[in-house]
Amino acid sequence: MDACLTIFVVLWEPEDVVRALDPSEQRFVRHATFTGRSVTVLGELDAAGLGAAFAALQRRFPILVCRIVEDADENGILLRPGDIEAVGAWVSFGDPDEVRIPAESMDPGAQLAYLDVVLAEEDRARVTLFVHHSVADAGHCVELFARLWGFYTDYVETGKIADTATVVAESETAAGATWEYPASLEVLLAQRGIRRGRRSGLETVARPLVVTDSVSGIERAEAAPATLARPARIQLDTVATARVLELARAHAVSVNGLVTAAVLRAYGDLSGADHVSCMYPVDLRRRLDPAVAAEAGTNLSGLAAFATDAADTADLVVLARRIGTSLHNDLADGVIEQSVLHFPDFFGPDRIHSTAGHIALTNTGTVPPFRAPAGLILDDYEIVYLSAHPRPSTGASAAVTFLVYTYLGRLTIGRLGGGPLAAHLLDAVAAELSWSSADQEAATA
Repeated sequence: MDACLTIFVVLWEPEDVVRALDPSEQRFVRHATFTGRSVTVLGELDAAGLGAAFAALQRRFPILVCRIVEDADENGILLRPGDIEAVGAWVSFGDPDEVRIPAESMDPGAQLAYLDVVLAEEDRARVTLFVHHSVADAGHCVELFARLWGFYTDYVETGKIADTATVVAESETAAGATWEYPASLEVLLAQRGIRRGRRSGLETVARPLVVTDSVSGIERAEAAPATLARPARIQLDTVATARVLELARAHAVSVNGLVTAAVLRAYGDLSGADHVSCMYPVDLRRRLDPAVAAEAGTNLSGLAAFATDAADTADLVVLARRIGTSLHNDLADGVIEQSVLHFPDFFGPDRIHSTAGHIALTNTGTVPPFRAPAGLILDDYEIVYLSAHPRPSTGASAAVTFLVYTYLGRLTIGRLGGGPLAAHLLDAVAAELSWSSADQEAATA
């Protein structure tokens, strides 16, 4: 600890330091991972108004204009911006059907959020908000994106944006309060008296670390050019989505459990594996006491794990119910909160366990419609990831990653990775979910 403090004094002015990042945040530093929320826009977009809205967002949430620097061991340090002028919205002309890597530099050493606006003829556009994953997870990013469109709507409708400079002091930690700088999950758990226990909750998907899981010092010295990951997607229409919701309700299972079961069945059938396992984040904001506002924490998700023999996945609803029961028990036992306190054992250079080969699934739930002025339609919504300076990974590698969310009544399933199965996975998952309640009635008649 003393050595770290010395580094702070040598490299940066003490008043610039906010804090060192905790493990739940640190795991996104190595690749400079930005998570993006992107929509296509139909209608006339006021570029100046969107720039004003982004500036208001930066004032309202000063974490966005902070920066992350790394010490000699690549540990992330969060710094205040000082006298550095914030980078505003980038506006250019191009193809709104693409999610691009911005031509301008995205550097976490400069600031932690960027807005890319691509305009086209015929009143079409794409707007993408990139936020560094160390300081914002899915819940936080959706809140930021919603605030951005709220500020824009205010600007278009009234010509001004309400004062956004007033923030709640960091010491005011009551439920629902907005902090000037969001806290890590580790800090919020400690405030509630939750300490590391013996179980991580990830035992069913973990295995001992082996040499091939490690990264040499030579490999980690070089960073590659920026890369963008835009998941391949399949979207169910509103009728098919409603059918999935009805199936979940009819059998008293969660949509998350149903989709996870479909993913496990599809992957197991295509891969021929005897055993399938998955990990998925669980948002703890409303499960902590007191609860935490969406923007008051950085990455407030624990990890849940589920593993089963492929032979036990024959019935979709039964499997969904088993997944739900496992999650309910882990929440009751407190092991979802424990997972983050064991992150150093699974992520980073000091890890001792590996979960490589698992299925990763992130379900961000229903994304509420964003405010927009009359005549403007925010039609499509996507989640993308941008690594500003990717380096070889020091964490577990998933066999495939699925992203699940619902926007405007349409369930979307995205895929990253998957190897030789990649081309078939999304169709296989969708086929599992097309099993309607009518099919169930016929099967049980």
